[in-house]
Amino acid sequence: MKKCPYCGKEYPDDVLFCVTDGTPLDEKQTGVISAQDKSPSAGFGIRALARIIDGIFALLIGFAAGMAGGIIIEILNIAGLITTGWQHRLHEFSLTAFGLSLLGSIAYHTFCEGIYGATLGKLCCGICVVSEDGKPSTLKGALIRTLAFYIDSLFFGLIGYNSMQKSPINQRYGDVWGKTAVFKVSKMPSESERSLAHFALGMLLGAGCFFVTVVAGLIFKVSGPNMPATEINGMAQNRSIAASSGLPFPSNYGLA
Repeated sequence: MKKCPYCGKEYPDDVLFCVTDGTPLDEKQTGVISAQDKSPSAGFGIRALARIIDGIFALLIGFAAGMAGGIIIEILNIAGLITTGWQHRLHEFSLTAFGLSLLGSIAYHTFCEGIYGATLGKLCCGICVVSEDGKPSTLKGALIRTLAFYIDSLFFGLIGYNSMQKSPINQRYGDVWGKTAVFKVSKMPSESERSLAHFALGMLLGAGCFFVTVVAGLIFKVSGPNMPATEINGMAQNRSIAASSGLPFPSNYGLA
């Protein structure tokens, strides 16, 4: 049995961290740990920075997927497999395309955090998702915390911040429900670490799914029934009027 030197709670030998206060359960460790040093968990600021980095990475994936989707759409157009008016449909809002891109984002975080424990943003910030007992994270826990992010992020993250303030190991609601926590890599024991091969696999699956869903969303947008010539001419006339009056209106509906 292991005993937490901070709160005195006992755990089985395979548990690496105290669930109550996050203290590492090192058998060689003695004495009382200060409240400032007791927890290896990452705070709100560094986790927000990791999300920003992931957001920038998502934009890069979206840009690459947009280029690939444009090439595929042009090939389909040349082959006569796309109906008239696809240029206009491409610039319209599509709930299905939005849902596909959202699904891709969920897959990115789930695979990266479930297989390796970190997305690109978390890797850059030196933090990692683990199970709340300090063991490596699971796909189930990663999926739950990823879905709950859309609740935790409400009001600029205030919901998640409020939960973290109440938790000794800075768990947002997604972490509580998924039984996970975000720890600093520098304070994690070797038993919790995974190889870069796990990161490569998680990134390949996660970023790959994100890329594919964005491309699929673009192709779905241009698919549809033929647009009547009168409607196309009407939209072209509206563009001409907007251009002459100085009103903002997209000047090019094709793929350059």
